[in-house]
Amino acid sequence: MTATAEPGDPGTGQVAPAPAPDTTGAPAPDATAAPGPDATAAPAPDASAAPGPDAPATIPTRLRGPVVRDDAVQTVRLLAVAFGVTVVVTRLYLALTGYPQIGGGEYHLAHALWGGLLLLAGGVVALLWSNRWVQPATAVCVGVGSGLFVDEVGKFITRRNDYFTPLAAPIIYSTFLAVLGVVVLARRVPRGRPRELAYAVVVRLKDLADGPLRPPDRAVLLHDLDALRAQRDRPDLAALAGAVHPEVEAAPVEAPRDRLGTARGALARAERVLLPRWAHRLLLTAGSAVLGLLSLVGLAVLIALLSASPDVQIVLDDRAVAPGTRPPALVLASAGEAVVGVLLVLAALALLVGRDRVGTALCRAGLVIALAGVNVALGYLDAELVVVAVVVELILLVGAVRYRRRFLHDQA
Repeated sequence: MTATAEPGDPGTGQVAPAPAPDTTGAPAPDATAAPGPDATAAPAPDASAAPGPDAPATIPTRLRGPVVRDDAVQTVRLLAVAFGVTVVVTRLYLALTGYPQIGGGEYHLAHALWGGLLLLAGGVVALLWSNRWVQPATAVCVGVGSGLFVDEVGKFITRRNDYFTPLAAPIIYSTFLAVLGVVVLARRVPRGRPRELAYAVVVRLKDLADGPLRPPDRAVLLHDLDALRAQRDRPDLAALAGAVHPEVEAAPVEAPRDRLGTARGALARAERVLLPRWAHRLLLTAGSAVLGLLSLVGLAVLIALLSASPDVQIVLDDRAVAPGTRPPALVLASAGEAVVGVLLVLAALALLVGRDRVGTALCRAGLVIALAGVNVALGYLDAELVVVAVVVELILLVGAVRYRRRFLHDQA
């Protein structure tokens, strides 16, 4: 025998449907009145409909602002190094081989074409694969390709396809400085915001997909997940990080190993044996003194330019400067070289008397001024000279930075 009940019968456990809303304007019944014996239980409010403290944050519009990659500084720095090394090696190779032409008489396969091919390859690699090695591979392809391409900028800005036009070297060098400027700006981008942490976590989860995590990668990934879980303004991302965190903790970890540890240790031991502090200081002092005295030639040139004496003749790269004239590029280069020369000579004197911190600071200041500004004007006057100057100045700058890290405990 089957029991049936009308809607609203409390014995059935069913809830009567709510009455249609009153559109006559009559006042609604008092919700606080005590229910009568025939009253039905009102449905409980849906807990999922009301946003609680752990409900996902509501974003009014889709966020489209750029997010700097967690490894942007290292990748762009690699691009800049590949760019600079390519230009220097290409210029030296062409000078030593007499500027050969590949392709015969009618055709000439300029190295800008190979640069464009590498740029295309770098773009295809970046668009095709998602592995962690794609970023450095793309940086090398783009750095080498852009170096080969920009090196021939002189042919593109002159009607006679003049590779040696004076304006080419400043353009090449300014491009290199612009890439380094991107590195500096990327280092100053604020970190730790929810979107940036989420992007960094997503990128690092590729390591989890590739197999056992390396201990350093696991530590960084767990740190980012902890930071993302603490974000109060994006509880949705915090919940995501909380769900992923146990999986990362339980993931297999490979045995700690340093693939370059043996080579790094051998280099460190060789450095300690072959380059003790006194020898390192001596090389740094001699390098600063020699380069400073050579740069002080700019002071003599500046004095000669300002004097405008008809008896003084300035010859630069087999070209004589007309007496009484003051070419702006030559004035800027000579003034900058004078400043660099004074700083480097003072650095050598400070190192000579044992003021290592002051001496290395003056040395770095002079070299940064030369690399970041003076060489632009100098490249307009003599492209080959600026290539040699950049290489020597970079070697001396690396020596100064290394000295501070080894003996002055400077990790900046």
